[in-house]
Amino acid sequence: MQLALLKEPIRSEAAQPKIERIGARLEIPEAIGTIDFTHGLHRFPGKFIPQIPKYLFENYLPAKSRVLDPFCGSGTTLVEAILAGRSCVGYDIDPLSILIVKGKVHPLSTSDLLKVSERFGQVTWKTACTKLIPDVPNLGHWFTNEAVVQLSALKKACLEFEGAQRIFGLVLFSSIIRRVSNADDQTQKTYVSHTHRKKLPLPRGLFPIILRRAVVKMAAFGKIVTNPPNCDIRLHDSRASFADTLFDDVVTSPPYIDSIDYVYNQMLEYFWLLPELGLTSYDDFRTLRKRPMGMVKSTGDLPEAIEERLPLFREICDKIESESFKEAQVVRTFFRDYAKHVAEISKAQKRKGVYATVVASSLIRGQVVPTPDALVAIHESSGYELIDRFSYGIKRHYMKFPRRQNSRKIIEDNVLVFRLRT
Repeated sequence: MQLALLKEPIRSEAAQPKIERIGARLEIPEAIGTIDFTHGLHRFPGKFIPQIPKYLFENYLPAKSRVLDPFCGSGTTLVEAILAGRSCVGYDIDPLSILIVKGKVHPLSTSDLLKVSERFGQVTWKTACTKLIPDVPNLGHWFTNEAVVQLSALKKACLEFEGAQRIFGLVLFSSIIRRVSNADDQTQKTYVSHTHRKKLPLPRGLFPIILRRAVVKMAAFGKIVTNPPNCDIRLHDSRASFADTLFDDVVTSPPYIDSIDYVYNQMLEYFWLLPELGLTSYDDFRTLRKRPMGMVKSTGDLPEAIEERLPLFREICDKIESESFKEAQVVRTFFRDYAKHVAEISKAQKRKGVYATVVASSLIRGQVVPTPDALVAIHESSGYELIDRFSYGIKRHYMKFPRRQNSRKIIEDNVLVFRLRT
């Protein structure tokens, strides 16, 4: 790859259309760039645009505060924190998420990027690396034989790197897996459509395009982030203790209720990266699906804070239960899990610290679940005060279709800003 390519211009701050706040609503310009720097290295379901954490940093957080994102997903908050010169902490329960974030937040030098580009230019696409082909059920259902050969050759090249270069390569490798598979690209579930068949790209043709774009974005990131970032990224269950975590403020977005099965949505990426993600078998993958908030169905009622402050919430859950006991359990479990999270984080956060969260209401079995109101009740019962609340419209969806007929796409996010009382 030519050195000149690393000097290609990136969208400048001055060229970005500005977000305006009108009353309790943020107006997001249609032309606003959302994949500058390393934000666009890997698709990820349910992520917010980078302008939201940037807005929160500039308007609510002290200039040098250490930011925690306990549901860091693909790392949007953390990339923006690093670009702003902040130290940060990112936790998630999803090991693929952690891999993607590490690939985004650690800048590579020009020499590193040239080495990566040169090595990937030498991939022997026609030679399979059989030991790297996943041992999972029905691999041939998901991939053509040619795609399997080329993916195994590409992964072999990734594993020849070390450290940040290897992580960067694996993130780019992961980013093309769904696209070169037989699986539909525009659905929440990973499945092969027999009515809307894909025109499949092959890794050999797609990866060089993805690599070129990623190198330009990483080079732009490295021009701003000239020193190793102070960023702690690790697996962590947000319902567990934060006693060993050093942070001042929180900017995050928890998962939507009963909306995205993140692990299943990225099943094919997991198949190809099981050992790199700390999993030994397909059974480990299946177990991982049950771990996120709200996914482990258990008996029990809503948290006391919701019962006391939002009496209509029980009626909503009962109506959902009349249609689906399982989904009513998911709703109740999600809020119990979230209450555990807030209780734990409030013990570790400094007084007067800010907790900003981006959430949306959900439509489940025809019932609107007012998640923002429930989260306000939970936070206020745990020692926080609500200092601001506003919303913005979601204009670009990761997946184009709702999950089922009595569901809907999330079209609006709410931003809740709390402060922990003294």
